[in-house]
Amino acid sequence: MPFSFAVALQARQQDTPETPFYPDELLPAMQSTLAALADLDLRFEIERDYLEEWSGPDEVKRRLVAEVEAGWQREREPVVLRLAQLQSHMGAAGGHR
Repeated sequence: MPFSFAVALQARQQDTPETPFYPDELLPAMQSTLAALADLDLRFEIERDYLEEWSGPDEVKRRLVAEVEAGWQREREPVVLRLAQLQSHMGAAGGHR
């Protein structure tokens, strides 16, 4: 009886994909980087929405929206690069249990 259980368990394990695992320091770094990216994006959306609803002159509004977007892209770039680095490390470090 124990033999048939072992065979069934082994067959079941072969049917399920292996779970990747990563070094402990990568997950918190990925989470904080994603949180920073989400914060930047949310702040940009709030500022842009505020400017779009502002009753000021359209020319000034367009210029201010362009400035906000340029600042958002400038602040976002290093965070996106960091995220790409982390993803690269995760791919290189990814193993299976």
